[in-house]
Amino acid sequence: MRGGAVSESAPIYYEEMSKVAGKENDKQSITLTATDDAYNFGDYITLRSRTGHKPQVLTDRGAIISERMAGMMDAKVGDTITITDSSGTERKVRVDGITEMHIGHFMFMTSGGYKHVFGEQYQSNAYMVRLKNHETSNVESRSTKLIKLDGAKGIVQNTTSKKQVATIVDLPDQIMEVLILAAELLAVVILYNLTNLNVSERIRELPTIKVLGGLGVLVYRRLKTVDMLGALKSVE
Repeated sequence: MRGGAVSESAPIYYEEMSKVAGKENDKQSITLTATDDAYNFGDYITLRSRTGHKPQVLTDRGAIISERMAGMMDAKVGDTITITDSSGTERKVRVDGITEMHIGHFMFMTSGGYKHVFGEQYQSNAYMVRLKNHETSNVESRSTKLIKLDGAKGIVQNTTSKKQVATIVDLPDQIMEVLILAAELLAVVILYNLTNLNVSERIRELPTIKVLGGLGVLVYRRLKTVDMLGALKSVE
């Protein structure tokens, strides 16, 4: 933690908890993070409401849970929820706030809140770390070095969550691109066929084409070109 690559670090308590909930009524994983320095906790994780981005402040009264977790448990601020810790014991926690997080289930509390819920003294077992170089390649390289240390049991990278968010955000864009391309092709084909049919049926009614002979082909092509451009413009 005192290495040159580390910008700053803070001790925390980290535990994987669970809850049987959701549409499938299956076991959902919940990540608990507790800190004894609530004042500086925001330097590592931003806790805010989705609407209005109102800051969510950690207190000893309960826990702040992620928005996705609140939706899973149909919980609101002031409600008391029940979760299961790593030893299989059920714990009751008051929802003191809901923070904007759309991936994963997270719960944050102070050391005082931890003592109230678990009935034991708070003791850190992990570190939150900020690197001076935030590039993904550097994060992965440093993580590989840290996991080799005797005191390291595991590492959780926020780059993984960022990749998941990026994948979810990019997927609708890719689908829309395919739909727009299909709509453009459909518009071109329909207008082309309509123009072709219209000119074919009215060829005898177009004296200009009949009189001009070879020049009629030019008119015919221009009609198709104009319709194609109109189809592309309408899709835009």
